[in-house]
Amino acid sequence: MEPLLRVEKLSKSYHTRGHEVKVFTDVSFAVNTGELLLVTGRSGVGKSTLLGLLSGLDRASGGSIFFQEKEVTGLSLAELAELRASSIGMIFQNFNLIPGWTARENVEAVLMHRGISAAERQKRATEILRELGLADRLENLPAELSVGQQQRVAIARTLVNDPVLILADEPTGDVDPETAVEIIDLLLPRVKSGRAAMIVASHGLFDSSLATRIVCLKDGSLSETAQ
Repeated sequence: MEPLLRVEKLSKSYHTRGHEVKVFTDVSFAVNTGELLLVTGRSGVGKSTLLGLLSGLDRASGGSIFFQEKEVTGLSLAELAELRASSIGMIFQNFNLIPGWTARENVEAVLMHRGISAAERQKRATEILRELGLADRLENLPAELSVGQQQRVAIARTLVNDPVLILADEPTGDVDPETAVEIIDLLLPRVKSGRAAMIVASHGLFDSSLATRIVCLKDGSLSETAQ
């Protein structure tokens, strides 16, 4: 059986002032549903960049990404957007909530332009926010929420389309230990049930004992790490 996600010889570099800056080269790995892959490494080594490539928010300089047996590296921006909307959930380190939109509207945003009625979008967003303990914060703006509550809204936005691949950039980095445990408890059931795979990028703030496998990004290459 093919893995959910397969990455082959992925590379990324930038050109700045006439110079090529290599982030990483020849990165290869695979992830199956039911797995939590933890990508470790110091700040600045390219962990967030890797997640950006996997989500289709950024373009690779070389190599291939196969998602559900289909190569997605060369898809158009519209096709990548549809893939994210239907199958991939992304949790950003800085949440990326829209400041002028309520908690419910931020979650509904993921469901827009998908042929889903406004009433159904509102229903789904309300249900997932209630599930995450934010029933009394539906109409609050991000600035009116605590950091932990903002993170919950970001998670709700990720889970509302029931993704099969969850990409999380330091999901517990900006919250207190108790909230961090709560966040993990919200995400892990989808992975453990085999409904989804999860890739977490962290430089040490994530509980590594929760990972199925651990890899380390260092000096431009990825290597497996013993648990």
